[in-house]
Amino acid sequence: MFGPGAPIGSPLPQGQLIGNYRSYEAALSAVDRVVEAGVDPRFLSIVGRDLRSVYRLRHRPSYAAVAGRAALQGAFFGVFIGLLISMMSGGQDLAMTIGSTVVMGAVIWVLFGVIGEMMRRRQLKYAMIPTMTAVSYDLVVDNSVADQVSSVLGPQPTGTPSRPAPAPTPEQAEQPGTDASDENSRGIPDLPDGRPQYGVRVDPTPDTDQDSDESQTR
Repeated sequence: MFGPGAPIGSPLPQGQLIGNYRSYEAALSAVDRVVEAGVDPRFLSIVGRDLRSVYRLRHRPSYAAVAGRAALQGAFFGVFIGLLISMMSGGQDLAMTIGSTVVMGAVIWVLFGVIGEMMRRRQLKYAMIPTMTAVSYDLVVDNSVADQVSSVLGPQPTGTPSRPAPAPTPEQAEQPGTDASDENSRGIPDLPDGRPQYGVRVDPTPDTDQDSDESQTR
């Protein structure tokens, strides 16, 4: 997700929202179709919406499994140390040197692995695997290729995921003309500073004909 050329804190891509997908695989499949049609991938962006931290719970491994995994890791480390020692000693007693380092590495790793597992079980009786996921994924494209991408993909889902409406603040309750759901009715919520997430907001032009008609009637 955070590969080279994508530093944390970079601004959101500007362009048109083509589709909103419930999974990253669905968004990636749409991007593959667009790229196969000849669109430069530099004009495409997948934006995760509403990032959530998910901690998946698992059972703790048994002590036998911990000891076996630790012994295997220690044996590989012992082989490496044995080869270094044999190279420094001129290759004498290679088999004995590697065998002793393998056994020593396995024993040390098993001891540290079992002791570490005992200490972790005192804190938590289960294992937690932290992951980062998004509720949905937006496909945002540059304005120069928006028509081409739309013709390749066709109609795409652009609805926002449903979320409970926030409780109105006292200021909003005092103003009868304001509604807390007006912002959600736009489809894409704005940034905290009031700017739109994608593109630039264009204010509607006033209806001059209607104003002139009203002035004539008066």
